[in-house]
Amino acid sequence: MCGVMAEKPKVSVIIANWNGAKHLRLCLPSLASQSYKPLEIIVVDGCSCDDSAEVARSHGVRWLPLEKNLGLAPSLNRGAMIAKGDLLLFANNDMRFDPRFVAALVEPLEEDDEIFATDGMQFSWDGTIRGHLAARLRNFRRRPDYSTELVPGLYFYQQEKTDRSPVFMASAACMMVRRTFFEELGGFDDRLPLGYEDVEICWRAWVHRRKTLYVPGAICWHHVGGSVRSLEAERFAFRGVLKGRLLFATELLPIPYIFLTWLVSTAGLAKDLSRLRWKFARDRIGVLLYMAGLTLQLLRERRVLFRNANRSPEEQLEFLLRLTDEDVPANRGDQA
Repeated sequence: MCGVMAEKPKVSVIIANWNGAKHLRLCLPSLASQSYKPLEIIVVDGCSCDDSAEVARSHGVRWLPLEKNLGLAPSLNRGAMIAKGDLLLFANNDMRFDPRFVAALVEPLEEDDEIFATDGMQFSWDGTIRGHLAARLRNFRRRPDYSTELVPGLYFYQQEKTDRSPVFMASAACMMVRRTFFEELGGFDDRLPLGYEDVEICWRAWVHRRKTLYVPGAICWHHVGGSVRSLEAERFAFRGVLKGRLLFATELLPIPYIFLTWLVSTAGLAKDLSRLRWKFARDRIGVLLYMAGLTLQLLRERRVLFRNANRSPEEQLEFLLRLTDEDVPANRGDQA
């Protein structure tokens, strides 16, 4: 069903932050200069020890301090709980935005009430690389130079599109969601501290036939990896991605992908040990044990989700694969 919102929707921007004061100094002014007004801006902080709080206060945004660094999905969910907007824009702190970025993401949501999320186009920080475009899904790797493994046997790549286009996922670095649908889905999965939170929620939205749309006119710049500079942060990201792959596969993918993802993730322990990455090996064991304890619960959630949607994981995967057309993806030089 399509329709037009009766009133101009209110937008809340939610930014997760951890020791990102230097990024906020550039991110917050670019949001303040948006053509779409007014914007509520919320910075959710995971116990930063830099001057992030002072930077946020100097720009007049809402400041939500957490008791500890909970990770990306829990932080964004906390921000969403106090947000006042009809639409929620989730953004990384290491971003800057074109003045029409917010307006461009709002437009499709005003026009089509079946859309769950809209997704923008990300340039690298210096504007030389188009790092995030229309996210496309494949169950084979056509060429390793432009495909990224989502889970073993399933790949995604970035495709240049000049028009709005349905995609299987939006990037949590610059995705806008309809609050009502977001709440119906239960928000991001709090069990995902960093990685796969955007893939997982968009996949579940598609199960419920709620669309995700890529909007090439919504332009932003991303300082990719700007927040991962220490061994502690690298290990946090490693644990998050490993947990994300296992949760995503177990909850949402056909059974062969579940087995293969667990097999490859477990076999990775030998690689960690051979490279003398002792701390990462310990992290891997911890994640594997945690996820093993969560498996029965995930399988129950999986059964309920697909039964209520009256479709199977196999049908859902096939549908999302069909979203990808046969156009040639962008060249490697146009991607991160």
